[in-house]
Formats: sequence, C-alpha cells, structure tokens
Amino acid sequence: MSTPVVQAAPVPVTPSVRRLRAAAVARIVFGVVWAIDATFKWLPGFVHGQTLGKELGKADKITVPVVHQWLELWHAVASWSPAAFAAGTAVIETLIALGLILGAFSSLVFLGSAVFSFGIWSAAEGFHLPWTTPGMTDLGPSVGYIFASLGLYYAAAGSVWSLDTVLQPKLGKLAFLAARPA
Repeated sequence: MSTPVVQAAPVPVTPSVRRLRAAAVARIVFGVVWAIDATFKWLPGFVHGQTLGKELGKADKITVPVVHQWLELWHAVASWSPAAFAAGTAVIETLIALGLILGAFSSLVFLGSAVFSFGIWSAAEGFHLPWTTPGMTDLGPSVGYIFASLGLYYAAAGSVWSLDTVLQPKLGKLAFLAARPA
C-alpha cells in the first residue's frame, strides 16, 4: 500500500515578498557591477601600483584647501607602498562584490560599500572637482554607488536569496552584520 504524497500549499507571493525579491535582484546585479570593477583592479597596471599616480594625482587641480589636503593625504598614503595600496583596493572591491552577489553579511557590505565608495569619490575622484570645468556633466560614478548601497540597505535586499538567511541566526551578538531573513 502506498502512502499518498502530501504537497504543501503554495506560499502566496505578497507585494512585500515581490519587493524583497526585486531588491535581491538589484543587489545581485550591483554585485556583478562591483565584480567587473574589481576585475579591472586586478589588472597588472593597477595591482602593481603603476596607475595610482594618475588615479590619486588630482590634488594640483583642486584649489579648495581642505579637499586639496585630503587628496594630498591619500596620495601620500598610496605612495608609501603603491602595490600594497592597489592590492588592498582590489581585495576590498572583490569582497564587496562577493558579499553582494552571495548576500553574505549584507548589512556590513551595504554600509561598508557606501563608505568605501565615498572614499573613492573623495580621494580618487576628488569629489569630481572642479565643478566649473567646461563640459562637465556629472559628479562622478561613485556617488551613485553610495546611494545604491544605502538604498539596498534600506530595502532589506539581503533578506531573501542570500547566505544571510543561514548566517544571521548563527552569528549571535554579531547578527547585526547580516540582514534579517524575511
């Protein structure tokens, strides 16, 4: 005698679940964008520190004293060990990409990528100054990364289709680093 197979009732897809899934898709796509960006950082010219002078050498064009000093600081830090600075940048961007794609430690990754993007915008892009440059059309790409990261954080994009659903209950006091499961 065979036992009948009992199938579970389908889980209704509510608007909030649809929103979380859409946010998860945006998180994964944003992770792919970070992965592409990280791939460029692993190329020999960057990872060996050969392009950092060009990347961080914009201070002479900036006349705002505080911004000029900020850019000089980062140029000096990178000049101490260009290869280590470049490799560190490549590692951080790779970790951000993996965290976004896999949905691991999402809260940390969202906020960390916003802070890191601000660092890129303020140091490597020099806030995209001077804003009086003829033909200027935007404030630089990193500004978008900042707002995308914060938007994904507030959209709870790590709460579905992510490793956080497994990690968060196991992290104990560090559970705040991962997004809460939906």
